[in-house]
Amino acid sequence: TLTPEVIEEAVEKVLEPVQKPTVGVVTDCARLNVRKEPHADAEVAFVIDASTELMVYVEESTEDFYKICTAAGTEGYCMKRYITLMA
Repeated sequence: TLTPEVIEEAVEKVLEPVQKPTVGVVTDCARLNVRKEPHADAEVAFVIDASTELMVYVEESTEDFYKICTAAGTEGYCMKRYITLMA
């Protein structure tokens, strides 16, 4: 049933700003752990090499970790100090 609440929620989702990722590059380390959650004790999902370009989702990041996505489409969290934003 299309109640006013359901319609309002649908309109809000449509009007949400679309987050555009920023390009980042792995710097200041030879290999960088990509974690499943945005904290230092989280399980390592995979490791990426220095100079790897990533898509960084700044709005979904925390104070210490960026949410990233690799060219292969894998996602995770990296410590901000090892990622240099390009734009």
